[in-house]
Amino acid sequence: MLKLSIIFSFLLLSVLRLDVQSPRRVSPKLFYSLTQKHPKAMIFDVRPSEKYAQYRIEGAIPLPEKKQLLDVAKELPRTDTIFIYCEFESRTGRVGEILDSLGFKTVYELKGGLISWRRNGLPLDNTQLKK
Repeated sequence: MLKLSIIFSFLLLSVLRLDVQSPRRVSPKLFYSLTQKHPKAMIFDVRPSEKYAQYRIEGAIPLPEKKQLLDVAKELPRTDTIFIYCEFESRTGRVGEILDSLGFKTVYELKGGLISWRRNGLPLDNTQLKK
């Protein structure tokens, strides 16, 4: 009976953990902190080029198209830490899935996108780029 109770508890906890937010999808403050701890990590901005030209997270690389992402991913070691973000968090889920399918182990998505980033008063590179 004790074994059955332990197994049931384990299964219940496993099911409940499915509802917990993925550890890869992190708050803006944690995202910022992690980018500071991993200065050589890749930061991908998956928003349209026009948005990237207006403002971005410092050091971010624009990857608005899936083909660009796949081309860049071919060149990166699967052990590299990668950060991804968009404006509202609408594109990062799909990009995260692609990176997962390609074997990348450490990928962080910005929860709430740049909207949330700005609400938290985190730094942006506002240098206007040519479109």
